[in-house]
Amino acid sequence: MKIHTLALRVLLPFLFIVAVAAIGQDTLESVIGALKNGNASQLAARFEKELTLTLPDQSSQLSKAQAQAAITKFFSNYPVTGFELKHRGNAPGGAFAIGTLLTEKGQFRVNVFMSPGGPKGGVRELRIQTMD
Repeated sequence: MKIHTLALRVLLPFLFIVAVAAIGQDTLESVIGALKNGNASQLAARFEKELTLTLPDQSSQLSKAQAQAAITKFFSNYPVTGFELKHRGNAPGGAFAIGTLLTEKGQFRVNVFMSPGGPKGGVRELRIQTMD
């Protein structure tokens, strides 16, 4: 009986952590999909209430609505043709992804940083920068 109780005390927290990490990856996966399609509304649906947004012509802390407007304008000026994921992972601060955004007018380096928090974790920082 003691072994059974000990196994539950160890196993349940482990399963919870794995489930939270999987949900976070699903959220990150939807962000990557939105980048591949150049879909600003799908991308903004995963934004935190406020986030740090870096674009070639600006970098600031914006509300979700302001960031969506800025991303919509960016995607209008630079129609997206694809997104190449270079790396993704989990860190204590949340999931992250690094890749290259392909547009009709050039390529951009993209860094996405998610907030920790499982299903409620969203994009806390998005950087889209020119590639030198």
